[in-house]
Amino acid sequence: MNNGMELEAAARFIGLRLRKWGRIHVSQYKEKYGTVRVYCYLGWYSFHGITHPGHAYRRYPKWLWLVALKTGSLVRMWNWLVVPYQEWLYRRIYEQAVKRWPHLRREILADADWYELLKGL
Repeated sequence: MNNGMELEAAARFIGLRLRKWGRIHVSQYKEKYGTVRVYCYLGWYSFHGITHPGHAYRRYPKWLWLVALKTGSLVRMWNWLVVPYQEWLYRRIYEQAVKRWPHLRREILADADWYELLKGL
């Protein structure tokens, strides 16, 4: 497997696990210019973001979408608890990726969105 394919595999590994285990909104993951790019943001801002992290378009019928919009402040109220967990998980998944592809450590960590969470890795 060449480096480009391994970087793509590392990006997929990180992106899919962040979505599944942290319900983190990952808008895109890919290999670009020899580095892993995982574009994401921490915290929950709508009910749709919890049930469908990473989806750019709404996945609810119109009536349920209106309810989800009205409950956004209730969802954001939980960020004090959710964000520390997501930060821990973000670091943990990057640790796993570096352990799985140790020869690509620099490329995996170089363009991380939340690099400050990865210090000392």
